[in-house]
Amino acid sequence: MQTRLSFAPSAGVLRRLRADVRKLAVGLGADARIGDQLAVVVDELVNNAIEHGVVYRKHGVDLAVQVSTDQGGLKVEFYDPEMPAESVAELGRALAAAANGMPSLENERGRGLFLLSVYLQNVQAGPAAEGGLCLAGRIALQ
Repeated sequence: MQTRLSFAPSAGVLRRLRADVRKLAVGLGADARIGDQLAVVVDELVNNAIEHGVVYRKHGVDLAVQVSTDQGGLKVEFYDPEMPAESVAELGRALAAAANGMPSLENERGRGLFLLSVYLQNVQAGPAAEGGLCLAGRIALQ
Protein backbone atom coordinates (compact mmCIF):
# COMPACT_ATOMS: atom_id res chain seq x y z
CA MET A 1 0.00 0.00 0.00
CA GLN A 2 1.25 3.49 -0.79
CA THR A 3 -0.03 6.99 -0.36
CA ARG A 4 1.18 10.13 -2.10
CA LEU A 5 0.61 13.59 -0.62
CA SER A 6 1.09 16.62 -2.89
CA PHE A 7 1.32 20.14 -1.52
CA ALA A 8 2.41 23.66 -2.38
CA PRO A 9 6.06 24.64 -1.74
CA SER A 10 5.01 26.93 1.11
CA ALA A 11 5.78 26.97 4.83
CA GLY A 12 2.05 27.40 5.44
CA VAL A 13 1.45 23.72 4.65
CA LEU A 14 3.85 22.29 7.23
CA ARG A 15 1.57 22.00 10.26
CA ARG A 16 -1.12 20.13 8.32
CA LEU A 17 1.47 18.03 6.47
CA ARG A 18 3.12 16.88 9.73
CA ALA A 19 -0.29 15.81 11.05
CA ASP A 20 -1.13 14.05 7.77
CA VAL A 21 2.09 12.03 7.68
CA ARG A 22 1.70 11.01 11.34
CA LYS A 23 -1.80 9.76 10.58
CA LEU A 24 -0.57 8.06 7.41
CA ALA A 25 2.21 6.23 9.27
CA VAL A 26 -0.19 4.92 11.90
CA GLY A 27 -2.59 3.86 9.15
CA LEU A 28 0.24 1.83 7.60
CA GLY A 29 0.89 -0.02 10.87
CA ALA A 30 3.48 2.19 12.56
CA ASP A 31 3.27 3.26 16.18
CA ALA A 32 3.07 6.93 17.22
CA ARG A 33 6.86 7.17 17.71
CA ILE A 34 7.46 6.20 14.06
CA GLY A 35 4.77 8.66 13.01
CA ASP A 36 6.64 11.40 14.88
CA GLN A 37 9.92 10.41 13.20
CA LEU A 38 8.26 10.53 9.79
CA ALA A 39 6.86 13.98 10.61
CA VAL A 40 10.36 15.23 11.55
CA VAL A 41 11.82 13.84 8.32
CA VAL A 42 9.11 15.36 6.14
CA ASP A 43 9.35 18.70 7.95
CA GLU A 44 13.10 18.82 7.32
CA LEU A 45 12.73 17.86 3.64
CA VAL A 46 10.01 20.40 2.96
CA ASN A 47 11.73 23.20 4.87
CA ASN A 48 14.93 22.59 2.89
CA ALA A 49 13.03 22.50 -0.40
CA ILE A 50 11.36 25.80 0.42
CA GLU A 51 14.52 27.52 1.70
CA HIS A 52 16.95 26.30 -0.95
CA GLY A 53 14.39 26.11 -3.75
CA VAL A 54 13.86 29.85 -3.78
CA VAL A 55 16.78 30.17 -6.23
CA TYR A 56 15.29 27.79 -8.81
CA ARG A 57 11.57 27.56 -8.14
CA LYS A 58 9.84 29.40 -10.98
CA HIS A 59 6.45 27.75 -11.40
CA GLY A 60 5.38 26.78 -7.88
CA VAL A 61 4.93 23.14 -8.90
CA ASP A 62 3.70 21.03 -5.99
CA LEU A 63 6.14 19.02 -3.89
CA ALA A 64 5.15 15.47 -2.95
CA VAL A 65 5.80 12.81 -0.33
CA GLN A 66 5.02 9.18 -1.01
CA VAL A 67 4.95 6.63 1.81
CA SER A 68 4.57 2.90 1.34
CA THR A 69 5.07 -0.25 3.38
CA ASP A 70 8.39 -1.98 2.76
CA GLN A 71 9.35 -5.27 4.48
CA GLY A 72 8.92 -4.27 8.10
CA GLY A 73 9.33 -0.56 7.48
CA LEU A 74 8.06 2.48 5.69
CA LYS A 75 9.62 3.63 2.44
CA VAL A 76 9.59 7.42 2.18
CA GLU A 77 10.06 9.25 -1.11
CA PHE A 78 10.20 13.03 -1.43
CA TYR A 79 9.79 14.75 -4.79
CA ASP A 80 10.79 18.25 -5.82
CA PRO A 81 9.97 18.42 -9.55
CA GLU A 82 11.63 21.79 -10.11
CA MET A 83 15.06 20.98 -8.65
CA PRO A 84 17.68 21.27 -11.40
CA ALA A 85 19.80 18.23 -12.28
CA GLU A 86 23.03 19.81 -11.01
CA SER A 87 21.39 20.49 -7.62
CA VAL A 88 20.13 16.90 -7.47
CA ALA A 89 23.68 15.63 -8.07
CA GLU A 90 25.08 18.02 -5.44
CA LEU A 91 22.51 16.82 -2.90
CA GLY A 92 23.47 13.21 -3.59
CA ARG A 93 27.11 14.03 -2.83
CA ALA A 94 26.14 15.97 0.31
CA LEU A 95 24.07 13.03 1.58
CA ALA A 96 27.05 10.71 1.15
CA ALA A 97 29.20 13.14 3.17
CA ALA A 98 26.53 13.47 5.89
CA ALA A 99 26.52 9.70 6.37
CA ASN A 100 30.09 10.05 7.65
CA GLY A 101 29.00 11.93 10.76
CA MET A 102 27.67 15.23 12.05
CA PRO A 103 29.17 18.31 10.41
CA SER A 104 30.93 20.98 12.39
CA LEU A 105 28.57 23.23 14.33
CA GLU A 106 30.22 26.18 12.57
CA ASN A 107 29.26 24.74 9.19
CA GLU A 108 26.04 26.35 7.94
CA ARG A 109 25.09 23.32 5.84
CA GLY A 110 24.74 19.63 6.45
CA ARG A 111 23.00 19.34 9.82
CA GLY A 112 19.62 18.70 8.19
CA LEU A 113 21.09 16.00 6.00
CA PHE A 114 22.73 14.44 9.05
CA LEU A 115 19.33 14.49 10.78
CA LEU A 116 17.84 12.60 7.82
CA SER A 117 20.59 10.00 8.05
CA VAL A 118 19.73 9.47 11.74
CA TYR A 119 16.06 8.69 11.06
CA LEU A 120 16.26 7.13 7.60
CA GLN A 121 18.10 4.06 6.38
CA ASN A 122 19.49 3.82 2.85
CA VAL A 123 18.98 7.51 2.09
CA GLN A 124 19.56 8.29 -1.56
CA ALA A 125 18.95 11.32 -3.75
CA GLY A 126 18.70 11.12 -7.49
CA PRO A 127 16.71 12.29 -10.47
CA ALA A 128 12.99 11.52 -10.43
CA ALA A 129 11.53 9.78 -13.49
CA GLU A 130 9.50 12.89 -14.33
CA GLY A 131 12.42 15.24 -13.62
CA GLY A 132 13.64 17.01 -10.54
CA LEU A 133 14.55 15.31 -7.28
CA CYS A 134 13.55 12.02 -5.73
CA LEU A 135 15.01 11.54 -2.25
CA ALA A 136 14.21 8.14 -0.79
CA GLY A 137 14.87 6.33 2.45
CA ARG A 138 13.36 3.84 4.85
CA ILE A 139 12.17 3.99 8.46
CA ALA A 140 12.18 0.65 10.26
CA LEU A 141 9.03 -0.16 12.22
CA GLN A 142 11.03 -1.87 14.98
